[in-house]
Amino acid sequence: MSVSISQKEFRSFFEVTNHRLYFNHAAFSPLSKPVVQAMDAFFDVRQKGDPKSWSVAESHVEGLRENYGKLIGAPASRIAHMSNTVTGVNVLANGLDWHAGDHVLLYADEFPSNVMPFLNMREKGVEIEFLRSIDSRVSVDLFAKAIRPETRLISVSSVQYLTGYYANLKQLSELCQAHNILFSVDAIQSVGIIPVNVIDMGIDFMAVGGHKWMMSPLGTGFLYVTENLQAQLKLAFRGYMGHENPGDYGNFEQKLSTDARRYELGAFNAAAMVGAEKATELLLGCGIEAIYKHVGTLIGHLKDGLRSTPFIPMYDFPEHERSGIFMFTHNDPTQNQTVFEKLTAEGVNISLRGGGIRFSPHYYNSLGEVDELISLLTANN
Repeated sequence: MSVSISQKEFRSFFEVTNHRLYFNHAAFSPLSKPVVQAMDAFFDVRQKGDPKSWSVAESHVEGLRENYGKLIGAPASRIAHMSNTVTGVNVLANGLDWHAGDHVLLYADEFPSNVMPFLNMREKGVEIEFLRSIDSRVSVDLFAKAIRPETRLISVSSVQYLTGYYANLKQLSELCQAHNILFSVDAIQSVGIIPVNVIDMGIDFMAVGGHKWMMSPLGTGFLYVTENLQAQLKLAFRGYMGHENPGDYGNFEQKLSTDARRYELGAFNAAAMVGAEKATELLLGCGIEAIYKHVGTLIGHLKDGLRSTPFIPMYDFPEHERSGIFMFTHNDPTQNQTVFEKLTAEGVNISLRGGGIRFSPHYYNSLGEVDELISLLTANN
């Protein structure tokens, strides 16, 4: 899809700009007017009992699958719809043929979605090792030093939710390939804002929820899996939607789909997926490169503005390791809770995370809004 939506036009889609300063997309995003309108149109079809409502839903679901593929540089056949990130990670964790003594490497401060499914494998004798970093960088060296002959899998978040650190996924995948280790990525904090190509990066498996940077309704998301890894995964759960002809209800012996949709089970949240199709269509229309550049400009503007306040950045990662998340703190960190509460009372939607305040803007946010935040930080201290 060609880039056809300007930042100014994209901003006009968001009613939230008339109500509050919203800088919390690393938690969940507000919905745009076109997304709500698309969902309302589908609800109208359902409400009136139109017999075509199921086929209408299916067309949107396949359109969404195509959009997901475009966002990560993958063919739609390698995409399966999931209700959230952790559901996708569970497909991997429960699908591998684990053996006692297998070794999994995780980062110590991962979000639970990329941890809990693997912890469940301990009952099969799998060892889960958590790695800590002295500089908050989830680097290749960190994992390289911990690899053992028994290491079966490395799973990381593309962007760390507590720091905003953006991992070098290509280098990590090359490390895994060199040691015959599977490489999995929780990409909920990057897809929709940071350009990604899973083929070029050599990623085996990716799970993503839609309600953050993809600006989609809750209960939407997807997994990506290579054909090679799919061949190694058993189905922990099996539903009729994952077969060659889901509508052939009486044929219990039909084959599973050769595509990644074999992991899809039954009736889906159609209205939410209609909304997600529109949301991802808009992002593709803006261009992910343009989104990433704009968000970087907003973060740089806030970082510069903090110099006249009692606040300082918490991390100083080089440019290629930065994401859409920027962490800052009061010079006296004990003041962060009070500051957060004051900002919330003033109509600012932002997060308190990891001992600091987490700023995560999106493409519709403006420099003027960042200036308003800086003024509030100055006035409240």
